[in-house]
Amino acid sequence: KVGYEIAPSVSTYASFTHGYKSGGFNLDSTAASGGADPSFLSEEVDSYEIGLKSKLLDNRLTLNVAGFIQEFENFQVLEFTGAQFTTFNVPKANSNGVEIEAVARPTDALTLNGALTLLDASYPDDCAGDNTTLNVTSLCGNDLTNAPGTVGILGANYEGNLTGDFGFFLNGQLRYESDRRTSTQAVVLATQAPNPFDIQESTTKINGRIGLTNEDDGYALEFWATNLTN
Repeated sequence: KVGYEIAPSVSTYASFTHGYKSGGFNLDSTAASGGADPSFLSEEVDSYEIGLKSKLLDNRLTLNVAGFIQEFENFQVLEFTGAQFTTFNVPKANSNGVEIEAVARPTDALTLNGALTLLDASYPDDCAGDNTTLNVTSLCGNDLTNAPGTVGILGANYEGNLTGDFGFFLNGQLRYESDRRTSTQAVVLATQAPNPFDIQESTTKINGRIGLTNEDDGYALEFWATNLTN
């Protein structure tokens, strides 16, 4: 990892990481049935990242930006087939994206925050390599499971004083996630027809929290709600 300080409150960096997740054996009692091999290989990843971290406007604005590329070999997949759990390797998988996060403090009482992730996490068209098994080849060209392409967050927190030692706070957050795949396979292996239960549609959730605090005695009373519109 290397870093360069543009200014006292603005710095950039670039990094490379190589890591792995250990291989092993599927301990499902049926994993070796019919002479099947219950073992799976270690997963390896090469990860590249560049980014910028900054504090601006007299430290009232924090802004961080990062771009990353992750290249996986022997990506481990855990799949329920309807009768058993199996673990197998997909020779190639990629995850590329950009993350932006910001925190602004326009006043001492008010804090605003926001974040945006743009992600392309998928199995490339040639993900199977020399592997010809159907559960691997059917994944090529599809997104990874539970990897929405866009995630956005907006939030605000306000803190104030009531009387004496008592204070209060108001907090709200909006979170958006684009649609995503939820099944291991995008198709039904037996027929190669699209999996009708694969896609989770995009969601927007509003969360809220309100509370009373007594900092001197160290206690608080809070009321909160998740997904206020549903």
